[in-house]
Amino acid sequence: MKDSFVRVFALVSILSIFAFAEAEKTAVLFDFEKADELKCFQLDGPGKDAMKAELAADNKTSGKTCLKVTYPNDGWADIQFTKFNGDWSNYNMLKMDIFNPTKNVLGIQFQGADKNAGISKEAYFGDPDKRVSATFMLRGGKNEVMVPLKFDRPFDLKNVKMWSISTMSRPAGLILYIDNIRLEKGNLKYEE
Repeated sequence: MKDSFVRVFALVSILSIFAFAEAEKTAVLFDFEKADELKCFQLDGPGKDAMKAELAADNKTSGKTCLKVTYPNDGWADIQFTKFNGDWSNYNMLKMDIFNPTKNVLGIQFQGADKNAGISKEAYFGDPDKRVSATFMLRGGKNEVMVPLKFDRPFDLKNVKMWSISTMSRPAGLILYIDNIRLEKGNLKYEE
């Protein structure tokens, strides 16, 4: 009996270690379950006053709600995140779920600014030559977007100050649903 108890205790301990290790591989930045998360970013671009960000139950991928962004005008637009945990040094990927309800393929760009980007009142997102970026295509329907956190120029992952998701061109009236923005550490695998 004592031997069985020791085996069960050892098995539970080992499983707990694996569960803890798996939990350490992901850090959720935003899951858009609370209205306070709407204060962690700003919308920018031509017609930014007409853009709208709200929580919505449609097209969520985790929890009860996601971020719904409505772009009434065509052209480019940014969602600029300014309030978040800026130490990304334990991770190698930024992931997010984006639902595009149209059949259009959209060009999307990630941009990041660290403490060395020269952020100031005059350059609120820093010097463009000191930012990092990655471009990806957003298909119609659900997309799991993965941004590898390895760039072609130095980027201090311990001191990320600002980051954005930008539409490079979009049709007027576009709505995007964004959910489960997270940092992950793991194998970088790309899906077609």
